[in-house]
Amino acid sequence: MSIQQHILYLSAADSVRGFSNFRVEETSIATTTGSVQMFMVTAQRGGVGRPELMAEFPLELHAQIFCDLCDSYARHNPEDPTGQ
Repeated sequence: MSIQQHILYLSAADSVRGFSNFRVEETSIATTTGSVQMFMVTAQRGGVGRPELMAEFPLELHAQIFCDLCDSYARHNPEDPTGQ
């Protein structure tokens, strides 16, 4: 049995505030024994600019669930314009 790592590049749930256009993208990571298929969750800060990496998952289903959760949280908890 192998352990599959889920990597989150967030320090807290509030980190997704201000992001939009969440999506899942498939990628391949080279290892010493070959390549590994991974699924990245990306989003745009303020809806513009280059997508930023939010998380990486070995399973597409897990990536899609995380993507949907982030999108829902960001929509229902918009960034405070005063920065608080």
